[in-house]
Amino acid sequence: MEVAVKIPTTIKERAELGDALVRIPATWEEYLDIVEDCEFPTEYDNNEIILMSIASDPHETIVANIITRLNLAVDDQMDMSVKGSKRHIFIPEYTKDYAPDVHVVKGQPITHTLRKGLTANLNPWLVVEVLSPSTYKRDTKEKLPRYKKIPSLQHIIYIEQEYPFVTVYNRVRDSDVWENIDYDKMKDYFLVAGKKIYLKDIYKKIIFKEAG
Repeated sequence: MEVAVKIPTTIKERAELGDALVRIPATWEEYLDIVEDCEFPTEYDNNEIILMSIASDPHETIVANIITRLNLAVDDQMDMSVKGSKRHIFIPEYTKDYAPDVHVVKGQPITHTLRKGLTANLNPWLVVEVLSPSTYKRDTKEKLPRYKKIPSLQHIIYIEQEYPFVTVYNRVRDSDVWENIDYDKMKDYFLVAGKKIYLKDIYKKIIFKEAG
C-alpha cells in the first residue's frame, strides 16, 4: 500500500530538514493544497514541490534594502508597484509557480487563478533573486531560462549575499535577446525606471566575511 508523504508546512518542520533545497514529487493539486498554509516560500516546478530553506539574516536584509530602493525608484511611476515573495509569478506555458524575492509589475497586474481565492501574477516587469548556496543552481540554471520566456519581463536582477556582486539581465528592445552586466564595486550602480540603484545601498548594513 502506498503511504502518502507528509509535506512540511511549518517553519519547525522545514528546519528539521536542514538547509538544502527540498524537492518532493507532487501533482499540481497537491501543491495547491499546501501552498497557502506554508510558513516559508514554496514553488512548483517540473512536477515537484520545491521547499525553500529558511532565509538567512543577510538575505532578508538585502531583500529589505532592494525593496526600499525599488520603491524609491518607481515612486513617481504610478503604473509600477513592488511585490514581495508572498506574491507569486505563474508561467502557464510550463505550469511553473515561482516566488521570487521581489518583483515589479508595470501597469495593472494580470493575474491567473490557481484555485478559487488564490491567484498569481502573470506580467512581471522586473524580477529580483537574492542568491544563496542552497538556491544558486536552481535560480541560475532552472529559473533564469524560464524567466526569460515571460513576455512582459524586461529586467532580471541576481544579487549575491556572501560578497558584493550583482548581475543585471536586460531584454534588448522587446526581443528574445538579453544582455547581462555584472557589478562588483560598492560605487557601481544600475538604472531602474531611470533611477540609480547603488550597490552600497543594496548591501547597506551587510558585513562580509573576510576572504581567506
